[in-house]
Amino acid sequence: MLSIRGVEIGRGRPKVCLPIVGQTLTEIKKQTEQVKHQDAELAEWRVDFFLGQDIETTLSEIRTILGSMPLIVTFRSKEEGGAQAITDQAYLQLYQIVIKSGLADIIDVELKRSEVVRDQIISMAQQHDVATIVSNHDFTKTPAKEELINRLKEAELIGASISKLAVMPQQVSDVLSLLEVTHEISQKSQIPIVTMAMGGLGLLSRLSGEVFGSSITFASAGQASAPGQINCDAIGPVLDLIHQNLEELDKSV
Repeated sequence: MLSIRGVEIGRGRPKVCLPIVGQTLTEIKKQTEQVKHQDAELAEWRVDFFLGQDIETTLSEIRTILGSMPLIVTFRSKEEGGAQAITDQAYLQLYQIVIKSGLADIIDVELKRSEVVRDQIISMAQQHDVATIVSNHDFTKTPAKEELINRLKEAELIGASISKLAVMPQQVSDVLSLLEVTHEISQKSQIPIVTMAMGGLGLLSRLSGEVFGSSITFASAGQASAPGQINCDAIGPVLDLIHQNLEELDKSV
């Protein structure tokens, strides 16, 4: 379990995270206000959507609006489904600014980024008490179970606070494979894990995290940041229903 500003990630109902994907500061401030007033526990600023240059000023504006709501800062590279490509050096410089600002609670670091850059960012985050999500995204397929397991284990091994895996299912059995791996790893991992199958076929994985062991689910408060995200208003009642039934099951055992 990881506690961020009183939000317990890895315990109870999966925490709902909403993306901020504006291209300009005006759009970002408007979206952040919307996110703050939704029934969600976490916000994620997707920096790859931002077309401006002043990262720290924009981050400060987001932090002011969110108040005590935990904030994830993510630059998702084009190779992993993001809005822009980025060099290793620019990636490192971006996260140096974010970490040193003290304004982000969690940063998302791509597992397959250059090891030198990736490990340097994780080390710097640890030194500044910033949590890390080490993530991997496959927008074309669902790798074999062994590979899914290896990626989640590697994220934990290199120092992640949370390990995250997102895949694209081509058939129902792909979703079942991911859920099976999620359950297996969540029983062994010393850190919270987050998994999802993207697209319409993967919807079940975004709803059933509490059953299988995924600790965060990403929804939307307007514009989605990945295929298959559903509206925050729709996901909350489903998560509550599952949580209530699991609690009843625990009482009856």
